Amino acid sequence: MSERPHRLLSLTLGDEPDAWRRAGFTVDDSGRFLLGTTVVELTGAGGGVTGWSIEGVDGPLDGLPAAPSPAGSTGVPDGHPNGIDRIDHVVVRTGDCDRTIAAFEAAGLDVRGGRSTTSYGAPMRQTFFWAGDVIVELVGPDAGEPTTDEATSFFGLALVSEDLDATAAQLGDLLGSPKEAVQAGRRIAGLRGKDAGISVPVAVMSPHPGRD
Repeated sequence: MSERPHRLLSLTLGDEPDAWRRAGFTVDDSGRFLLGTTVVELTGAGGGVTGWSIEGVDGPLDGLPAAPSPAGSTGVPDGHPNGIDRIDHVVVRTGDCDRTIAAFEAAGLDVRGGRSTTSYGAPMRQTFFWAGDVIVELVGPDAGEPTTDEATSFFGLALVSEDLDATAAQLGDLLGSPKEAVQAGRRIAGLRGKDAGISVPVAVMSPHPGRD
């Protein structure tokens, strides 16, 4: 995969480390683990995703809190019994897509695609950005739909397993049955994170068939 700017360096979550251990992740004593090249830091303070750090981006993005850049990833565990090895995308929600897109572009993140969909009920606009090898998926009101002053917020994560069936077998009742994803050639299953104590919605996907 070619190098892309603005790599997602870290995600900070308020969950307890043991919650993610129960879901098959190897978490070190400081509450850290790796997904791809992104350091996930678990603080135990509550509050879902509480911040992120993106290479080359300073400060908050349209209200999304910035987290300190990690000191490094040497020694941070990156092999997980559940077989999940990287982040596919981070879902961000906004009440005004144009406002948030403008803020992202001002920070140097380029729009890489978008679509309108009713797959989740009300008309929705999806806009995609790259943060290194991680997609940032922005969701909000479709064009022509009323906008709001809703603060931009982190909504959920989609992770990747090289063998989704093996991950499902390892996690048992913690993972829903894999089904066809919107993306052609891929499958997806929802993690029953609340049963483990995970506060953020998490889906697990099979790899993109064309990923190199």
